[in-house]
Amino acid sequence: MIYSSEAIVLENRDYGEADLIVTYLTKEFGLINLFAKSPRKIRSKFGSSLEPLTYSKISFIGREERLQKIIQSDILYSFQKIRDNYKLYLKFSDTLNLIIKFLPKKEKNSELFHLLLHVLREVEKSERWETYNLFLKINILKILGYFPDMMHCGICGKSLLKESFYSKGFFFCKSCFLKNKSSSKDMGDYRISYHILKFLNSFSKWPIGHLGRVKINEQLIKEVDYFIKEHMAVTIKV
Repeated sequence: MIYSSEAIVLENRDYGEADLIVTYLTKEFGLINLFAKSPRKIRSKFGSSLEPLTYSKISFIGREERLQKIIQSDILYSFQKIRDNYKLYLKFSDTLNLIIKFLPKKEKNSELFHLLLHVLREVEKSERWETYNLFLKINILKILGYFPDMMHCGICGKSLLKESFYSKGFFFCKSCFLKNKSSSKDMGDYRISYHILKFLNSFSKWPIGHLGRVKINEQLIKEVDYFIKEHMAVTIKV
């Protein structure tokens, strides 16, 4: 049976002397790994269509329970401009790893596919790629269910006010945090400013088209990015 779908290459890795294993986020089948025969040879029919970030129409064959094989890959858009910017490419590759790590294989997720495609298109037209990368990272985590509730305390459920704390994947009000910190040695001590909390809650809901019009303070981007790294470190351990 032949399967077809629009797809975005997330990564590829060598397999043997001339073959590749290509990881795609597809519109119809979600996250999949496919085998590509001899794409590293000079006269390969695949050309550059298996390069990371390439948006293509692909066809593949094979049983679902086995590693399936790509038989055709036609480029719809290469996003070469992003790959040519080394710093930008590395940052986006790091963000795409969130999809590879946390999206279950072969689970269709149209929302995530369209989000990634839309962001990549906007990034090619904008100089503020840090803003788009942060937006993509936050929304990937929210769509996949790995982003914490930023509005309510993880213990009492009350709305979070100006002074909030973060520990073990949850936000806490000051009262609950102090009570539990005294009885739990594992309770971390990471205070979240109301400014960052408010930003996190609203930023992910912005229309993508608005991101290029707003300049976000670099320090704020660094603080939010640091929080996400801390949160993912906790999530991965759990």
